[in-house]
Amino acid sequence: MIFTDTLKNFYEIIMRFHENDIINRILRIDNLEKIKNTKIKNINNIAIVISSIKKFAGGHTSLLRLGTYLSEKNINITYVYIGNDQLKKIEKNAYNNVGDLKGNFIKYEDAQNNSYDVVIATSWISVYWAKHLNGYKVYFVQDFEPYFFKVNERYLLAKKTYELGFHVISLGKWNLKQITKNCNLCGKYDYIDFPYEKKEYEYVEREFENYKNKKTIYIATYIKEEGKRIPNLIQNILLNVTNELKKEKNIELKVLYFGLNKKYKVRSGKNLGKLNKIELNKLYQFVDFGMVASMTNISLVPYEMIATGLPIIEFEDGSFTDLFEKDSAILIDFNAETLYKKIVYYIENPIKIYDMQKKSYDTIKDLSWKNSIDQFYNLLLKEKED
Repeated sequence: MIFTDTLKNFYEIIMRFHENDIINRILRIDNLEKIKNTKIKNINNIAIVISSIKKFAGGHTSLLRLGTYLSEKNINITYVYIGNDQLKKIEKNAYNNVGDLKGNFIKYEDAQNNSYDVVIATSWISVYWAKHLNGYKVYFVQDFEPYFFKVNERYLLAKKTYELGFHVISLGKWNLKQITKNCNLCGKYDYIDFPYEKKEYEYVEREFENYKNKKTIYIATYIKEEGKRIPNLIQNILLNVTNELKKEKNIELKVLYFGLNKKYKVRSGKNLGKLNKIELNKLYQFVDFGMVASMTNISLVPYEMIATGLPIIEFEDGSFTDLFEKDSAILIDFNAETLYKKIVYYIENPIKIYDMQKKSYDTIKDLSWKNSIDQFYNLLLKEKED
C-alpha cells in the first residue's frame, strides 16, 4: 500500500511538472489575444505547424495527407516543427506513415522570418505557435481536444484555441458540434468529409452465413492507453463476453488487440501491438468482427475495417452515429450482456450482417482524401481576395 501511494504521488508530480512546462511554454510566447484574419492574397506557400509525428498515429498521418494532397495543387508545403525531437526523426516517422509524402520539414525558429500565404495549425498546442507566423490562420481540427484533459489549465487553453479567430476547418461534423456547444464562437467554422485512403485497403467478399457454424469467433479490437479509447471498459466487457459465450454457447471468443504498446498486458486475448498498414490489412481480412470505441471524434480505424468488408462493433454513446446510420454497426453500451446478446443474434442471423455491412460500406465508398482536400482547398479559395 505504501509503495502504491508512493508510485501514485510520483506519477502526479511528474504529470504536474509536464503540465506546468507546457502551460509556461505557451504563456512565454502568447498573450491569448484573438487574431484578425485578413483575406488570402495567394495560395502558393502553406506552412503546416506540427507538434509531433509518431509512427502509426492516425491523426499525424491525416495531417501529412493534407499537406501531400495540397502539394498536388502546385502549392509549396512546409511542415514547421515546434517540438524538441531531432528533425530527422520526425521526417523518418512521417515517411513511414505516408510513403509518397510531399513537403519539406523545418524547425519553428527557421520559419519565424518566412512569409506564408496560409498557416495551418494541427493541434491545440500548435495553435499558439502558428498564431505568430505570417499568413492567413487556419486550424485543422481532428478532435475536440479539451476532452483529452480533466478540467485544468490544459483543458482551458485547449478550449481557448477555438475562440482565437482562426478559420476552423474540421475533419467531419462532430468536432463542430462540440465547438458550438462548448465555446464562444469567433471566426469562421467549416468542415470537410472524414475520408480514408482507399488504395491501402482491399475489400473482401465474406461468407457471413458460415458464422452460424463457427465455434471460434475472432474480434480485432483497437484500443490505446488513453481514456477516449476506454481500454479498461473494453477489456472488461470482452472478458465477460468471452466467459459467457464459452459457458452458454461453447463458442471460443478470440480477441486480438492492436494499437497498444506491445509490452502492455491485456486481461484476455492477445496484444498484437502497433501494426503497419500491411499487417492491418491481413488482420482485418482474417477476423470475423472489428471493434472500436469512437468516444470522441471517430478514428480512421472503423473506416479501414469497413473498407475491407469487415462488420464492426461500436459504442452508441460515441461519435459513430454522427457519420453513419445506426444499423451500420453492432452498437453497444457498457454492459457486457448487451454485446453477448448481439453477437449471438448476428451469428444466428447472418443475413443481418450482410445488410449491416452493405449499409456501412455504401456510406464510405465515395469518400477519399482527394475529395476531402478539394473541399479544404475550395474553402481557402472562398477567403481569397478577388
